[in-house]
Amino acid sequence: MGKPLRVLIVEDSEDDALLLVFELRRGNYAPVTKRVENSDSLRNALKEDTWDLVISDYVLPGFSGLDALKLVRASGLDLPFIIVSGKIGEEDAVKAMKEGANDYLIKGNTSRLIPAIEREMQEAEVRRKRREAESALVRSERRYKRLVSAVTDYIYTVTIQKGGVVKTSHGPGCLSVTGYSHEEYVDNPFLWYQMIYEEDRGAVTSLTEDLRAGIDIPSLEHRIRHKDGSLRWVINTIVPRYSEQGELIAYDGLISDISERKRAEESLQLQSAALEAAANAIVITDSSGVIISVNQAFTRMTGYSREEALGRDLGFLKSERHNAEFYRGLRETISAGEVWHGEMINRRKDGTLYPEEQTITPVLDEDGRINHFICIKQEITERKQAEQALMQNASMLKEMEIAKQIQSSLLPVAPPCLPGIDCAGSCFPANNIGGDYYDILPHGEELDLAIADVSGHSVGAALIMVEARSVLRAQLATLKGPAQIVSALNELLHEDLSRAELFITMSYLSYHIPTGTLRYTNAGHPPPLLYRHQTDQFFDLDAEGLILGVHRQVAFQEPSLQVQDGDLLLLFTDGITEAESPEGEFFGMVRLRQVVAREHGKPAAGVIAAVMESVRAFTGCDTFNDDISMLLLKFGAVTPHS
Repeated sequence: MGKPLRVLIVEDSEDDALLLVFELRRGNYAPVTKRVENSDSLRNALKEDTWDLVISDYVLPGFSGLDALKLVRASGLDLPFIIVSGKIGEEDAVKAMKEGANDYLIKGNTSRLIPAIEREMQEAEVRRKRREAESALVRSERRYKRLVSAVTDYIYTVTIQKGGVVKTSHGPGCLSVTGYSHEEYVDNPFLWYQMIYEEDRGAVTSLTEDLRAGIDIPSLEHRIRHKDGSLRWVINTIVPRYSEQGELIAYDGLISDISERKRAEESLQLQSAALEAAANAIVITDSSGVIISVNQAFTRMTGYSREEALGRDLGFLKSERHNAEFYRGLRETISAGEVWHGEMINRRKDGTLYPEEQTITPVLDEDGRINHFICIKQEITERKQAEQALMQNASMLKEMEIAKQIQSSLLPVAPPCLPGIDCAGSCFPANNIGGDYYDILPHGEELDLAIADVSGHSVGAALIMVEARSVLRAQLATLKGPAQIVSALNELLHEDLSRAELFITMSYLSYHIPTGTLRYTNAGHPPPLLYRHQTDQFFDLDAEGLILGVHRQVAFQEPSLQVQDGDLLLLFTDGITEAESPEGEFFGMVRLRQVVAREHGKPAAGVIAAVMESVRAFTGCDTFNDDISMLLLKFGAVTPHS
């Protein structure tokens, strides 16, 4: 049989409510539930029944989780309030927690529901016991005040005739409490009223009406204005006197100055509020290390309630991650009256470990003996994670810088001087790291062109590209044509690529200078573009082939075409076409073709610059998510490079 639990569910979906009930039963509860979905039904449910817990959706038709939260809090009921919603964002969740929600969970991921309920039910029980204790304390203080009133500092008497005050007399102690002498009260019968602080006069004078009605009035604490102008707190206990006919004829008052006590109470309240409001856990122990006080932050950090912690030595938090020497040094420091500050690993109630920064300060009495220790504890999990992330980031930055140096060394320093061809190439790495490679390889009557993109952006990827470049150049002397070269490259690199879990995309072209024939092959790379200005046509130089490093013995096609004067050939990586605008739109092939057609009359380097200017304008930034590399050739009579 599960634990009984009365749950009020604020939810417009009956199915979602049933799922919550199912989750509660799985958590060993026997829930009694009621589902409401608007403010009126919620208000009525709170009035008509008693509940242990409220679980609310965040978004309801004409109603919201915040509205429900405000209604529950306005009812005065101390009910845990947990939001379970599929549409709550981080900002809304923070707002709800500030408004008084105890926790929030995402629909479909309610694994924290049962622990959250158990935690909030425990805290609600703690608050209930605290209220009962405070109520008992108030009753005890009232009894105490009436006893103390018997030994007040001075006695006064007020004489009443026909319902009005006609005379007051004050004992000799009035001078020390009020600053006024008995004679001054005799000279001014209303002085007793005038010295009462303005805001408290109504409460004091109303006692006369209660006395006439025969009501047993309690002692009253109020303020008076001392003759020197200072404000004093007094406790006023009144004993009425009635005539034989039952008419109020006088009352005697016992006055005691409680200003010091009130100041001490205010100071204690302020200190208590400060301790409870502190973000850090604060523990106070006696001289032997036994806990006598903890704040709420301690409970949140360790999982132990105040009742579970009081009377125990702090050693119950030990994680066994520190040796005896560590704790011996700590004890020796604080036993010598010195402050100990350091970091340690401790264990929560649920068994999980957490790092904390701790300061233990000894408190000395007037004779210099230690009578208490104050321990301030701060969980530093996030700080430790941040430090680790910084170290990892520094290591990554170093690795990326090495990869950048390797990659930049592979690219041609300057395009070769080629009669009748204007050539330019550029690489714009993402976040200062290159994963692209291009090359221009003149040999005999052939001009070979290569552009490639290795997966990943690391030292490993850069080294793979070094190997690919070395193998590629070594094959030029023995193999003929793009298809043979790329096929051989795939066979030679397959094992290394598989072990490194990397792959390479590549376009390889061979231009026969005397005949103007361009042969090409492709290994999963974006096809190069050939733009023919005379007919305003674009040709995608695509050929069937597979990415390098996936399979052995791949057959690569080798189509060809005839290059004409004025043609423009662009080899590029997908960093251009996949560059994103702030709205998430890709730059795409259409925009790339438009820029090339519009700017084709410029030199090769100028066309590349125009493409990059368009990409930057489209994305709105100078850095990109992927590398951008281009190799551009313009065929025709051109002025040789200087």
